[in-house]
Amino acid sequence: MSEVPKIYKIDSKTLLDIIRNILEVMRANEEYLTKLDADIGDADHGINMVRGFEKVVELLNRYSNSDTLDIGTILQQVGTGILQVVGGAAGPLYGMFFLEASKVMTGKKEMTIEDFIKMIEYGLRGAVTIGGGTQPGEKTMIDVLQPVVMKLKEIVSKKSDVDFIEALNEVVPYARECVIKTIPMLAKRGRASYLGERSIGHQDPGATSAYLIIRTFLDTLLGRKGIKITKYDENSGKILEEQYL
Repeated sequence: MSEVPKIYKIDSKTLLDIIRNILEVMRANEEYLTKLDADIGDADHGINMVRGFEKVVELLNRYSNSDTLDIGTILQQVGTGILQVVGGAAGPLYGMFFLEASKVMTGKKEMTIEDFIKMIEYGLRGAVTIGGGTQPGEKTMIDVLQPVVMKLKEIVSKKSDVDFIEALNEVVPYARECVIKTIPMLAKRGRASYLGERSIGHQDPGATSAYLIIRTFLDTLLGRKGIKITKYDENSGKILEEQYL
């Protein structure tokens, strides 16, 4: 069995690979994400996530030397692309998340695990603000991103010399657990909130796409493209099985 590499920094080229893989993952899971959203929302989350990352990749491809862009600029283009074409609750939340995250990486061409943590923190601040004070427990993407950043801080504080692979290997299954924990939650934001108690018992689509994005960071660093959720509970949407693309 080959040794797992140690990756202490993500450079611009690797981040671009991650973003392109996120697009492929969203395409692979478009139907599933849309099914989740059909249960409690507008039935367009999968379509919107694909549309958003297609626009992002289009914007990045306009640069003849995109590999030399600083990470702040790349993340800014991610946020801009999503805001341009994604409506509903997801567009502003993800758009502001990436725009605020980009401020941490202005002028930098390499990202450390500490940068990654700070990026998510800044991104969360932007998403919470645009979401009118969205908090954990309200059945949104925040229910994955907030616990993930706390878990990353805990991992880094307990052990020195932690690299991306080690940290994400611990964080990814935790993020999946956080997604599943949205099933019994009462939705308090977006279209799902209109359903009141009928929103209970359904997995949140935004939390699910947030998990897929985090998961794709790890998969890309390990030389994979990402995953497709191949089996889920028909009633709740709970993730049951995943398969590598």
